[in-house]
Amino acid sequence: MWNLVQRLNLNKSSRDVIPFKTNGSFVNLSSYLGRLRLRGSDALDLLDRLSTNRLTDLVAPGMGMGSVLTTNKGRIIDFLGVHLEDDGLLVVTSGEATEKIEEWIEFYTIMEDVETVDISSETFQFRILGSTTPSLSNDVAQLAKFHALKEEICGTECIVIRSQMLGEPCLDVIGPSVAAKTVSQELEVSGIHVELSLDEYERIRVESGYPAFGSELTEDFNPLEAGLIEHISFNKGCYIGQEVVARLNTYEKVQKKLVKLVWNGTIKGKDLSMEGHTAGVITSALDGVGLGFVRNAYAKFGTILNCGAISVTVTEILAE
Repeated sequence: MWNLVQRLNLNKSSRDVIPFKTNGSFVNLSSYLGRLRLRGSDALDLLDRLSTNRLTDLVAPGMGMGSVLTTNKGRIIDFLGVHLEDDGLLVVTSGEATEKIEEWIEFYTIMEDVETVDISSETFQFRILGSTTPSLSNDVAQLAKFHALKEEICGTECIVIRSQMLGEPCLDVIGPSVAAKTVSQELEVSGIHVELSLDEYERIRVESGYPAFGSELTEDFNPLEAGLIEHISFNKGCYIGQEVVARLNTYEKVQKKLVKLVWNGTIKGKDLSMEGHTAGVITSALDGVGLGFVRNAYAKFGTILNCGAISVTVTEILAE
């Protein structure tokens, strides 16, 4: 039996403001996220020419990295988790963006040997919240961010990916949909017994400043504004939108930044202002906390802005 307790040390997040205990918890992201498989000898090269990171650095199965799919104007289509497999790529997308991404890749597949298959409905994806301890010798504990390995769980071969949430590492487990119930039961037996709802996960996401598709990951913003610079290579070959992204970075032309916001009361609307001047926009809003993009002049800790009659305070800068 796959004993997760021996492999993981799940700790409560260091951010005490998060109201949900993440100790021994997981969330079912099977529909929240999507999964594509890219096959063919040109799969890696093609995706490298379409996204921001230098995917050609993935040289061995199990290696992975984050990358951003951008428009020709350098705007965000979606954030991708790209994982090299023995016979191609596993690409994790936002669930609502999967079809668009598949079409985008196929549009740019001309003579290349690439086949794109949406496996979202055939697979599950659980996210285990917490962190692995360096003292563990198990391969799972030693995974680098975005790297993956195959593990057998209750007789089912699954893919385990080191991800990131709450400022701490976490694990994503991907396997065939028919085994989802069996694997979730094994998680519970192993001590990971709290299954969070998507509403609870959304609270955790916003509290931790994690951008999401349709909110912060949209064509209204570029990856530099959204704090995704670590997933951009500035010394790779051309990709769609590269010139715009490179120019923004080189000449420091980024006009706004993703920030965390707090307030008291009920927010109506999303526009932020200061003394009658446009300051930014709220993109994710829950009870008293949210995320948004504000102009550089206001992107400072403690800045107080207005959303209608409500005072909104900047508490964290998420893009530098």
